[in-house]
Amino acid sequence: MVVIAVATAALIPLRAAAEPVTPATVADARRLLGARLANTRRAAGVKQVDLAWMVRWSRSTVASVETGRQSTPREFWLACDLALGAGGLLVAAWAETEMLSSRLRDQRAIERIRLRLSESPPRCVCRELQLLLNEVAVATSAAHLGRSSVVQADGRQRRG
Repeated sequence: MVVIAVATAALIPLRAAAEPVTPATVADARRLLGARLANTRRAAGVKQVDLAWMVRWSRSTVASVETGRQSTPREFWLACDLALGAGGLLVAAWAETEMLSSRLRDQRAIERIRLRLSESPPRCVCRELQLLLNEVAVATSAAHLGRSSVVQADGRQRRG
């Protein structure tokens, strides 16, 4: 019981300390990540087209990543890190940016769930609506079977 209380108490400050992430925060982080790639590439004396050839991605992808317009998977950053001899710094910066993006996705999911939970639960449908739905279901199944007649909700058969 004490272990659970200590573990729970340790988690509360982490939740409170986490600031909300905005789309602008993620966009800024992507631009900074791209700038880091561009600076690392220039410091190594490598042109965009040469880096693209080295990592087997297109030059336009490298250019788009450097300006923050495109997000790429971890493999891209691993290849760039190795090709430019960055010692894992590019991959680490990519991981931080991805963590922000993941937090933004989580925040959006939490908001959708909160909205859904705040709605009142659905009520039972009335008898007439249920009959109508049954008629539509029977008509649909008859159409799928290629029948020319449809059984109505009240049991009578109607020719189509």
